[in-house]
Amino acid sequence: MKGTKRKIKEKAFNLVWGVLAKFFAGAKLSLLSIVVARFLGPEDFGLLSYVVSFVSLFSVLAEFRLQNILVREFSEKKASKQDLLGTSLLICVFFAFVGYSVLTIIVLLIEDDFIVKCFILIYGLSYFFQCFRFLRAFFISSYNNKFIIRAESITALLVLILAVILVYFNSSVTAFVVLRTIDFLIFSVLLVFIYQNKHGNVFKWSINNRLKWKLIKDSSPLVLSGFAVVLIQRVDQVMIRNFIDDFAVGQYSAAVSLVSAIVFVPIILSESLAPTLVEKKARHDEDYLAFKQKFSDYLIWGSLLVSFLIMLTSDIIIKLIYGPEYQPAIGIMKIFAYKGFLVAMGAVAGQIMIVENTHQIAYIKSIISGAVNILLNYILIIQFGMVGAVWASIIAFILSSYLLHFFMKRYRDIFWIQTKSLMFGWLTIAKDLSNRITK
Repeated sequence: MKGTKRKIKEKAFNLVWGVLAKFFAGAKLSLLSIVVARFLGPEDFGLLSYVVSFVSLFSVLAEFRLQNILVREFSEKKASKQDLLGTSLLICVFFAFVGYSVLTIIVLLIEDDFIVKCFILIYGLSYFFQCFRFLRAFFISSYNNKFIIRAESITALLVLILAVILVYFNSSVTAFVVLRTIDFLIFSVLLVFIYQNKHGNVFKWSINNRLKWKLIKDSSPLVLSGFAVVLIQRVDQVMIRNFIDDFAVGQYSAAVSLVSAIVFVPIILSESLAPTLVEKKARHDEDYLAFKQKFSDYLIWGSLLVSFLIMLTSDIIIKLIYGPEYQPAIGIMKIFAYKGFLVAMGAVAGQIMIVENTHQIAYIKSIISGAVNILLNYILIIQFGMVGAVWASIIAFILSSYLLHFFMKRYRDIFWIQTKSLMFGWLTIAKDLSNRITK
């Protein structure tokens, strides 16, 4: 009994640490965006945001979406820790080279501005600095999110100090591009340092060729779906710059960056609960289905509440944080606030697919949504400007995170889980809270 209570307590603390880690990561990006946006102004901030968005389009290929698969593999313990870590590093390094090569070719072909080319290629080096980020999966699966928060908090502190120094010395956009690149390096170095001190020697990692092909095979569908998701999240800023200008990108990015810092919370919650889902499914627990439904209820309704609060306070937030120069961002933020709710729905679906090993064709719905997003951006940006880009993203997220599940037999049960959460999830949560208060 004591062992069970201790395990529950350990998982609860791990969940809290996971949320705090993502909070620090999100807070860092938000504070950095605020400092940079106020210092550079909408136009130069828009240019920086365009560079980040352009590089992000190919980051999925570079990081190869290993993390979710590795959480499952570490939790199941079918392969040795050393093999999983060494093989993952090899895969990440290889695809970082592939991603950077693709980025370089595309930039040289389509970008005319030499300065912008240089910025993109500098920031693209972050692909290599992300190679050790797969260690997050190891810490998550072993219920050690506390180590991730240490790395995130130290990185946040160092990056923000460096940003303030750059502002003090009246630095150019170039310096902030370099800073955003170094951000990834600092976090990866800290993860390696923590692993080395707490879990063993990185030089003892080994490579397993059979495991390598298995991880690549399992991750490939997630790369395709991840690329489509990144298109939904980032292509709008790239298209706004091409259809309008850097000033518009700056306004749009100001709103989006604040919302994006918060929407990572449901993702980290889903990742932190994934080992528990894996355990319950592996033991064929009778309450697996019930836990899966509660998992959906809490994530979806918690995110919906946060999205509603952001929408209500968006005018105060923009005026207080960014100042009068960013007045046009208010309307963008009011609509985009609901991205958090849609991301939560996608996170629920994604984790269930991975735990039940049904993720292999998930890329289909993501590709459809990505194509719809590009088409709608093309139509709506021309007609309605920045607001059109917001609605294009929201519609694409609704398709990818919810509606398309109904039309795919493999995922129809997820559609009904999500629908049940939307209709009755609030009631389940209310009953749970009432029971806890009564006890």
